[in-house]
Amino acid sequence: MPETFRSKLFLLVALTLSLTGAGCQKMAERFPAGDPEAVAPSTSATPAIDGLRYGNPSNATTDLQNQDNFLVIHDSHVLSYNNSYGTPNWVAWKTTRADLGNSIERPLFQPDRSLPVGFRKVAYYDYSGSGYDRGHLLPSADRFANKQLNEQTFLMTNIIPQTADLNQFPWKQLESYSRFLARKGNTIYTVAGGYGEKERLRNRVTAPTNCWKIIAIIPPGRDTIDANTRIITVDMPNIDSIERTTWQKYRTSVRTIEEKTGYDLFRTLPRNIQDAIEVTIDRK
Repeated sequence: MPETFRSKLFLLVALTLSLTGAGCQKMAERFPAGDPEAVAPSTSATPAIDGLRYGNPSNATTDLQNQDNFLVIHDSHVLSYNNSYGTPNWVAWKTTRADLGNSIERPLFQPDRSLPVGFRKVAYYDYSGSGYDRGHLLPSADRFANKQLNEQTFLMTNIIPQTADLNQFPWKQLESYSRFLARKGNTIYTVAGGYGEKERLRNRVTAPTNCWKIIAIIPPGRDTIDANTRIITVDMPNIDSIERTTWQKYRTSVRTIEEKTGYDLFRTLPRNIQDAIEVTIDRK
């Protein structure tokens, strides 16, 4: 294991213990020649600190025995990987105006070769013919400002099976709205994932029944979440025939997502702030 990666894992484990104590559009099939090179793993712990600032929702760890709640760290995001499902449990990231940019050439989807030996490394072709989009959790457009970080959004550990009607309509609309808020100077902290077992793709990847997302919007001049922070939480069904439905229809509370997933969101915040923001349903 490279020393930089070992150092990064050590720092993230320490951070995790500290914290727990307190749509992309459907892409045409592309078949590269040979075995594509892996995207380089993170060489900095800073993005992981950003992603886990408000807690590790599922207490994911880098314990090799913890394969269905395995902590994966990249420069662009941090996630909990479910080896049995072949998908992330959740992905967390921070977005600011500096992360955005103009559209760039779309990279290839790639297996995440930073996963340990023996883990299921899902490939782009595991979705082929399934009828599902390869749906980004961290959107590619949230990382247009940096080519390497954008490439990391195409790792299959950031991808979840989504119907085209979900991925390309209400899910994509909320992604765009989140970037609109970032362009206005807000700092955006997002956690997104799926739950439920709808069906299996090639007996390797589980399509969820629902996809959820929690977005915390911190205005310019503020540096953390307080009791008045706007939180957008959605719980969207992973079904067809919702292309005419707006994302606002699926707004819910953080507490509802916690009940559905068993996760503990915003766990590093004081209890009184959690109680204020986790029961509120966004109406703006």
